[in-house]
Amino acid sequence: MVQEEVIPQDEKVFCQQADTSPLMIWMAGCNALYCYLNSNWLEFTGTHLTKGGPASARGEEISNIWACSVHPEDRQRCKNIYLKAFATYNSFQRQYRLRRSDGKYRWILDTAAPRFSPDGRFVGYIGYCVDVTEVRPTLRENCSASTNSSRRLCKLTEQKQAAELKKVQKQLQTETAKCQVVESQLRQKTSEITAILQMLPDLYFRIDSDGSILDYKPGKMENLHISTGDCQGKSLQECLPTAICDRFQQAITQVLETQSSVSFEYTLPLSQGNNNFEAKLLPLPGQQIIVLIRDTSDKVQAALIESDTKFRTIIENANNIIFALTLEGIFSYVSPNWTEILGHKVAEVEGQSFIPFVHPDDVPICVNYFQRIATTTQKQDAIEYRVKHKNGSWRWHTSNSSAIRDTNGNVVNFVGICYDTTDRKQAEVALRECAQREALLNRLSNQIRASLDLNYIVETAVREIRDLFQIDRCAFFWYRQDAEVPYWEKVYEAKSSFLPCLLNEQEATSAEIKLIAAKTLNREIIRINDVETVGDFTTQLFLQDFGFTAFMSLPVHTQSGEIGTFSCGSCGGFRPWLDNEVELLQAVTVQIAIAIDQAKLYTQSRIAAQTAQDKAQQLEAALLELQQTQAQLIQTEKMSSLGQLVAGIAHEINNPVNFIYGNISHAREYTKDLLHLVELYQQSYCPPTREIHEQIYNIDLDFLKQDLPKILDSMNMGAERIRQIVLSLRNFSRLDEDGTKAVDIHEGIDSTLLLLQNRLKAKPGCPEIQVIRDYGNLPPVVCHAGQMNQVFMNLLANAIDVLEESFVTCTERSRTTSLRDATRTWKQATRSVSQRSISHLSLVNNSKQRTNDQGQMTSPQIRIRTLIKEDRVIIGFTDNGPGMTEEVRKRLFDPFFTTKSVGKGTGMGLSISYQIVVQKHGGQIQCISAPGEGAEFIIMIPLHEQPST
Repeated sequence: MVQEEVIPQDEKVFCQQADTSPLMIWMAGCNALYCYLNSNWLEFTGTHLTKGGPASARGEEISNIWACSVHPEDRQRCKNIYLKAFATYNSFQRQYRLRRSDGKYRWILDTAAPRFSPDGRFVGYIGYCVDVTEVRPTLRENCSASTNSSRRLCKLTEQKQAAELKKVQKQLQTETAKCQVVESQLRQKTSEITAILQMLPDLYFRIDSDGSILDYKPGKMENLHISTGDCQGKSLQECLPTAICDRFQQAITQVLETQSSVSFEYTLPLSQGNNNFEAKLLPLPGQQIIVLIRDTSDKVQAALIESDTKFRTIIENANNIIFALTLEGIFSYVSPNWTEILGHKVAEVEGQSFIPFVHPDDVPICVNYFQRIATTTQKQDAIEYRVKHKNGSWRWHTSNSSAIRDTNGNVVNFVGICYDTTDRKQAEVALRECAQREALLNRLSNQIRASLDLNYIVETAVREIRDLFQIDRCAFFWYRQDAEVPYWEKVYEAKSSFLPCLLNEQEATSAEIKLIAAKTLNREIIRINDVETVGDFTTQLFLQDFGFTAFMSLPVHTQSGEIGTFSCGSCGGFRPWLDNEVELLQAVTVQIAIAIDQAKLYTQSRIAAQTAQDKAQQLEAALLELQQTQAQLIQTEKMSSLGQLVAGIAHEINNPVNFIYGNISHAREYTKDLLHLVELYQQSYCPPTREIHEQIYNIDLDFLKQDLPKILDSMNMGAERIRQIVLSLRNFSRLDEDGTKAVDIHEGIDSTLLLLQNRLKAKPGCPEIQVIRDYGNLPPVVCHAGQMNQVFMNLLANAIDVLEESFVTCTERSRTTSLRDATRTWKQATRSVSQRSISHLSLVNNSKQRTNDQGQMTSPQIRIRTLIKEDRVIIGFTDNGPGMTEEVRKRLFDPFFTTKSVGKGTGMGLSISYQIVVQKHGGQIQCISAPGEGAEFIIMIPLHEQPST
């Protein structure tokens, strides 16, 4: 068994070293199946092995991989050479084509040698492969020309292969020597361990992670639960009781997780009785465990006798109940005073579970308490529970318990002490009920005083009073004294479900309840414990009609002169109204009266405050409108001055540019004539004089004739570029166009882009911003051209700012913008234009940013789209920046709101753009954006002029 384990371990070490070799190495077993391919071989062919599985299946998998990688035409020939070598145990070579990972076949020279074990047994072959593709074509081409050269090349190749094979064989010899040394050491250790196991008195067996017994020695223990022959090859579940087997499985899991020893004790029922054993588990390599079991019955028995003697000595003099419980919750002992305190005899308790003696509601408390004691070493607080007396009554007990543990920390049993606390508990209950009543009244008062809603005050008071005194009905009445015939109006009531509702009855007049009304108006409390004793027949009949058998009324008089009453009634017979109840209710009614006064004052103050607030809102709106108007005037004046400055600069630049542009054509013709004249001179005066020749050489006349026309063309292009810029400046300023006029929207957008061209170009650290024009076929649009150009400038400048900033500060990977999805979303969105809504015209939904591995944007884009739908023009500006949150999007068009740093923005650009689009043109402007999905601004204006709003 040792030898079988050593050889695979030695081959495993060799395989680890072979994986680092630059050669392609393979090994085969004596069964002619390939058993190993090193990582260089697998990488060359682009194949891989599955993990796990038996050795036979793995050998078949490796053989199939080799066969599939060899060229089909070479496969059978290589197989014949391979099998022939296995019959003779000789070294061999073979050449074949092997498919590389890129799918191309490469010529391979495969050299193999047999492998033998230390005892001379044949164990297979080992071989290495060399790529000779580059050598074979050379050999074929030169074979016909020079046979000697071919032989020399073959000889060099064979020498190289022999040197490499010799090196591999030397490594194998070294590893084989190491393997023999390790094998010898393991045999020695095995002999020593076997001798030690023969001398151990403990039972010994070795198991795997599943609990299967691999090796078993009974030691010198007798009267075992099972025999030696029955254990070998079985699992613990088959050899031990279920409870003990579960404990073993827990210990096995703990040993495998911690890789440290674990001990525990258990009791095993044998034919001579129960014996106590101690099990110790030790980890081994390969997920195996050694188990040593020792009989500790004598030791445990002596300890229990000594402990029991001391325990009995202590409890004989105790005044409280002392008990002991097994792990199953069975009373193993109770002190004799149990009979005196709870009435049961000791014999009736011992041997029984504690559960029948404990109140059903308190059983979970006790169970959890003992579980905490068993699972933690910390001291637990005492618990309170009810214990059943023999006479059937329940007695409150307070108990402290602790766990008795063995030397390994395992719980053996529980011991505890408990004492009767019934009298104290009853006093606490009475005090708690009183405190609850006081707290309830205080809460009622706080709720009433905290609210300023008159209806809520009355409803809360009625409901809480009924719940407090557990009565059948409680209602509140207002005395409407300003009516032509004063009456009592029922406002709210709380009642038992079986009683009719008082609110469905008609209001009662003072004449109908003369006695009750007179006392209430006189601020007197009415207390009727039994309606039958009421002397006034009308009042008695009135109360009996509503089913009252007991009645109480508490008047409520407010500072504002309003009068009300709380009517409390019981319908279940005689009900005495206690003095403390009346006193508490009087205090509540006083608080109610104050709360009602506060509610009325609050209503009056709220009306006054609402009036003041309305005026303040009007002033605030006027101030905001004034601020917006002022900011717009400032911005308009600024844009007007800027437009005049731009127009002036454009005019001043235009004159010299026209002069240059107009004379370039003449200069080109003059230059052409002069150059032609020079050519004529060169043709007529050849050879030239020495001075002329030197001058031609100094000025490089040939280069000058080629470059001078190019210079004039460059000047012409520059002048044309300046003319376009001047035209864009004039189109953008539109100073010569006052009011609305039909203009080309695309021309205004292009002029704005031309002015921003410098910001769109690539800069160090920031790529070029790509502008995609997706223009529709728009007719001339009637609008304020200069103001619309200002809107375009604000939106495009903001988009450029966002893209530049996001390129530098973007720190998280976002998704790439899909322009195809955006086009589809745009077409779907425009269907809702006829409903005068642009809430669904998103061009950026489901769009993504182009970012690199560092989270930086690699392709910033701005897409401009225009189209016409019915009688409205739609213009969209989309960027693939980082987008914005919903909070920012909602405030975009607020004056002075900006997300830019101080000094970079005033917060007026989008606000003025909103006013130009909405107020000046009667259109709509909206932003659709989300974090990580870019942003889109959509403008929708009428095709023809509409009155401004």
